[in-house]
Amino acid sequence: MKFFHSLFFKLLMCLLLISIVPLSVVGGITYYKASNNMTDNINFHANSILNQKVTALENLYNDLNRLSKGIVHNNLFSTFSENTNHRTHQQLYIELDKLLISIENIFPNFEGITLINEHGFIYHYGYSYNQQVTAANIYKTNWFQAIGDISQPQISALHTREYSNYDPDVPVYSFINKAWDDKLRSHSLIIIDFKEELLTNLLTDQENSELTAGTVIYGEKDYILPPHSELNLPFNIVKEHNSNSIITNDDGIDFLIYKQPFPLTNWNIVEYFEVDHLYKTVVDTKNISLYTIVISIFVCIFASLFVSHQISKPIHKLQRKMKEVEQGNFEESFITNSKDAIGDLANGFNHMLTKIKALIESVAKEEQLKKEAEITALQLQINPHFIYNTLESINSLARKKKEYEISHLIVLLGRLLRLSISTFEEKVPLRQEVMYIEYYLEIQKQRMRDTLTYEIFVEQNLKELSIIKWILQPIVENAIIHGIDPLRSEGKITINVTANHETLTFVITDNGVGIEQTKLAFIQAQLKDGSAQLTKYRNQVGLYNVQTRIQSHFGNDFGISIDSVINKGTSVKITLPLREETK
Repeated sequence: MKFFHSLFFKLLMCLLLISIVPLSVVGGITYYKASNNMTDNINFHANSILNQKVTALENLYNDLNRLSKGIVHNNLFSTFSENTNHRTHQQLYIELDKLLISIENIFPNFEGITLINEHGFIYHYGYSYNQQVTAANIYKTNWFQAIGDISQPQISALHTREYSNYDPDVPVYSFINKAWDDKLRSHSLIIIDFKEELLTNLLTDQENSELTAGTVIYGEKDYILPPHSELNLPFNIVKEHNSNSIITNDDGIDFLIYKQPFPLTNWNIVEYFEVDHLYKTVVDTKNISLYTIVISIFVCIFASLFVSHQISKPIHKLQRKMKEVEQGNFEESFITNSKDAIGDLANGFNHMLTKIKALIESVAKEEQLKKEAEITALQLQINPHFIYNTLESINSLARKKKEYEISHLIVLLGRLLRLSISTFEEKVPLRQEVMYIEYYLEIQKQRMRDTLTYEIFVEQNLKELSIIKWILQPIVENAIIHGIDPLRSEGKITINVTANHETLTFVITDNGVGIEQTKLAFIQAQLKDGSAQLTKYRNQVGLYNVQTRIQSHFGNDFGISIDSVINKGTSVKITLPLREETK
């Protein structure tokens, strides 16, 4: 422990702090700024990519929707939707082919168009339809069931086309629109198939391939555009996490994901980045900052050790010389060749030794005189215990003479005296202050021949609180002398002690003659503004002294307030703070 209090250690710590702390702060700020800038750039870049892909997907959706509307707005669609005749259905094929040829330029990349009216008749265009597959078969397929609500146009998940003769295993996406005829009497399903590559190529970010790990689209129950198989991103984890979250795949690789909803189809588009690759620049910046700080810290440590040793070495020598002086060796001087402040300190120390030698004898003489003066002062002191012992002797004599009232008064006075000399502390427990005022009231009760009664109400849990001593007795004394004595009839004093979570309150009430309003106003004004000055005068010690002591401890927000009504009595309220110092 001695080493930690040495000058060398303090100098070393000081030098290290003023060198290492700034280096660490600068390095930390540099890393923090670089990391934040990189993160902001990543967020901006990812959101920009997502916006572009949402726009591209929205354009695809709108193209398919326009193609669908081009079919719906033709009269042939109404005829097809209402048809219930097989022969008429065969005749409609040629007319519908002409219609689709005319609007094919709206979306030339489709793989086939299928119309199914509510009576189960099926029309196909752009592929060879498997006649063994009915409308009911299509409705029962998993991919169709997974779409759910088709009250507005939807795009299905990737699926195979069992209803195609030549390529039933080729996966496609389907745009499905439940469209009503112009009279809103019947409807048909429009199914527009397009290949997986169309959606994949649409959402591939060629310009940012170095940063972008890939794109995922998912619906309510599964992926719409599955991730690359090597990524192994579980669907539930991707769905549960919010945008700008880090998730871990089955191989333990961390990915940062950004999400944006596509409300037209209730899809979510997710852009994911491999964290290690994404934050490589940030990690490199962190490592460079860390290496620079560590090297700088070692340099500062060695420099601080050297400087601290050079400064503390002569001071340590002076310290050893001072210990020799403490042991009484005043003969040897402290010699140093330093021309700086250490040299001045050595010269001052040597001069001090000379002065000490000259002062030792005079100090010894002064100490002798001081001891003699203290002995004289002790001899002249009045011992309060002598007064208390004398009262005990008088009490014994009164009891022998059977003067029990005198004995009782002496006992009470002795107890008062014992309480007053028991401690010289400014604060006492509340129970001691209450005990003191009870003894005082008992003495006054004997003096007034039982024309005085009193009640003291104190909650048990308040009795151990610490308060300023002797604040109740001057108030009670004023109540007796100025209130009850002139009454010349039975007087009563009530003391209530209460507390809330902020204040401790004493209310001293008497049924005396009261105070005339002019005098009361004067007393209230003096309590507010002039109590400190009035305590200097003998005739104003009691009330104003208590006010001054309370306000000197706790401030002007606390103290005494007084209220009185002529011929009804006076009430004095003392307020103290219920703070740590009163507990």
